[in-house]
Amino acid sequence: MSRFRLVHVLSFLVLLLLAACGDGSTAATSTTAGDLDASNGDSATLAADATPVQACTPNVIGCSGKDRYICAQDGSAFVKDPCDPGLFCDNGKCIACLTDKDCSNGMICTADGLCQNNPLKLTTDALASGLVGAPYKVDLTATGGAPPYVWTVIKGTLAAGLTLDSASGSLAGTPTAGMDATITIEVRDQTGTTDSKDFPLKIIDNGIVITTASPLKGGTDGAAYTVTFAAQGGTAPYFWGLSPTSGALPGGLTLSSSGTLAGTISGDGAFGFDIKVFDNGSPTLSASKHFDLTVALAPLDIVGTQQVDLFIAKLIVLPLIVVAQAIPVPYSAQLQATGGKKPYHWKEVPMPSFVKSFIKNSGIPAGLTLQDDGTFSGAVTDPSLVVTVDLSILKLPSVSGFFFSATVTDSEATPQTKTGLFVMPTVPIGGP
Repeated sequence: MSRFRLVHVLSFLVLLLLAACGDGSTAATSTTAGDLDASNGDSATLAADATPVQACTPNVIGCSGKDRYICAQDGSAFVKDPCDPGLFCDNGKCIACLTDKDCSNGMICTADGLCQNNPLKLTTDALASGLVGAPYKVDLTATGGAPPYVWTVIKGTLAAGLTLDSASGSLAGTPTAGMDATITIEVRDQTGTTDSKDFPLKIIDNGIVITTASPLKGGTDGAAYTVTFAAQGGTAPYFWGLSPTSGALPGGLTLSSSGTLAGTISGDGAFGFDIKVFDNGSPTLSASKHFDLTVALAPLDIVGTQQVDLFIAKLIVLPLIVVAQAIPVPYSAQLQATGGKKPYHWKEVPMPSFVKSFIKNSGIPAGLTLQDDGTFSGAVTDPSLVVTVDLSILKLPSVSGFFFSATVTDSEATPQTKTGLFVMPTVPIGGP
């Protein structure tokens, strides 16, 4: 079965699932005929026991791709009920966004799926340290509000030689005197909304200084991370090291002698450590600085080697299972997830009753056991347990195997949970 045809098969199955768990709200009375094969006016009759049944529950709303569909009043088929221009369907509702990436011009996505202006926020975390007589520059940043912004120092005084460009937010110059104090910087947008933040600023008058600001950019558990430290003063090249008694790096990260902190992060939390730099002069100059680094957990998600994203649901295709009468052919598979906090805990959950009426004997078959860690063990020796989904009403081939639903829960104090749909095929799915 081609991937294109498989997507249509699975989209139909998802609409069946929505018929059982949709919100039941009623769409606009004016609807147009859908482009699903099942929405051409023919009744979708299931051959479970030769007794005709409804193809869907009347007025249930669901999504296929980015299109919205509603079950007809007589339950015969889903018909398309288009969203307004610029909107798309998710969980039966027409929305503008799922994440901030779906919005433009720096807008954010609300919980209702609408794009709105982001509140004005000064996003620079810290100012770099500087050295008297050495060029200095930090470009302040902000998000949200109504640009362009106006920048001002509203409390404290900059070191001699430094100026803040009110239009660009660039704090730059060549300091001519040292300082170690706190200044307050304000950003104002075109509506008069403001945000401000206090910044420690240190300019030393001799020696060597680490100019990288703390805290460092945040990281994500399981993701690649890199940052290169910088210094001024003394005699280059510099040699970098980690103070052994001042905290520890996140797992998976190492600091090179050239000052690059890199690796793939393992673990999450707030980390603090001291970095020390030495110059190449005689006598050797050195400086140290404390850095903070926060590592967040990635969102929990169910993944698979072969999977089909259906916009509102994801179906994972597990390895092929061999079922032979009275011959126990061992089966091995591992359910997989990413993000969250390990270890993961898996369990089977029931399919909705309507889906059970369509897919006979849905669930993990007798002979197989799903372990807490997501592994399968056992064998199936009864071919009569194989479920064949008849999709002739869609003019598509049948799909044979075992269909089930499972939930994964991570180990956070407040656990994340994700539920996925799975098929354990007895014949290959996909292909050219």
